Amino acid sequence: MRADPSRCCLLHPGAMQRSSNRRDPAMLRPLATAALLAVFALSVPALAAPEPERLVIPLSDPSRPARIEVGLVMGSIRVVPGKPGEVVLVAAAPDEDARDADARDHRVPGWPREASPEDEERQAARAGMRRLPNDSFGLEAEERDNTVEIGAGSWTRPVDLRIEAPPASSVDASTVNGGELAVSGLAGELVLHNTNGDIRVTDVTGPVNASTVNGDVQVSFGRTMASAAMAFSTLNGDVELTLPADARVSVVLRSDNGEIYSDFDVALERKPAKVESKRDKGGYRVAVARELAGTIGGGGPELFLKTFNGDLLLHRAQ
Repeated sequence: MRADPSRCCLLHPGAMQRSSNRRDPAMLRPLATAALLAVFALSVPALAAPEPERLVIPLSDPSRPARIEVGLVMGSIRVVPGKPGEVVLVAAAPDEDARDADARDHRVPGWPREASPEDEERQAARAGMRRLPNDSFGLEAEERDNTVEIGAGSWTRPVDLRIEAPPASSVDASTVNGGELAVSGLAGELVLHNTNGDIRVTDVTGPVNASTVNGDVQVSFGRTMASAAMAFSTLNGDVELTLPADARVSVVLRSDNGEIYSDFDVALERKPAKVESKRDKGGYRVAVARELAGTIGGGGPELFLKTFNGDLLLHRAQ
């Protein structure tokens, strides 16, 4: 089973693909002896406040950038530029107040459910007792041919994970609950998926494909951006994109229950009605596309922005 059971990321055909034999980041197996293997198990004493752990993973070829593949069920992920030739992991238990606030911000309607009589009995049995910290967490990491796979040793204990990678590295990252997914300052390709949390990307130049279910998607490019098709989507939240002032792109925009805003002059053009033949009755079905299509700066690679409940915003970088 993968750590992320329900990816809904809208990827363009050019987005980097996962290899068919990719291992579950949470259940990694030893590689062949020729592979450089680094497996780390991090734990925190039950009665002590958890301290951040710092781990250094050397790359097989320091002259080349890394590819980071990371999947969490509980926790946040932040990737920042580091030194060439190595990947650094800094793992810590989340702050309780911040975790509770994030859970409130991204609460699923109808959950948590109302307490049952059995729940009340369990709670009564614990009344007056002192809860001891149980914040142990684990990480497993493997490096092979400059690809670093990172997974959580526990599916139930949250972890805040900071990754320092060579600036040209590419990242394929996902998390389900417990925080945001953030990347800054990298030049490689990014494929990012969150389920209950935000995605924030700043000062990047490579292609980005980012999606979440309950949260906002915010992506800000540097002075330049890759000439490639990209997609940005959420179900419940805003999609906010900051482009270079001289950007030349084509855009496809869709917000079912929200508005669309732009700092750019967008030459909009409605997609023509689509006529479909009904084989059973020999009639026709006419459907008008719900997306807005247009160009910025004369057009270029396609950027697809979609939300169901939220707004779309196109900013011009200052």
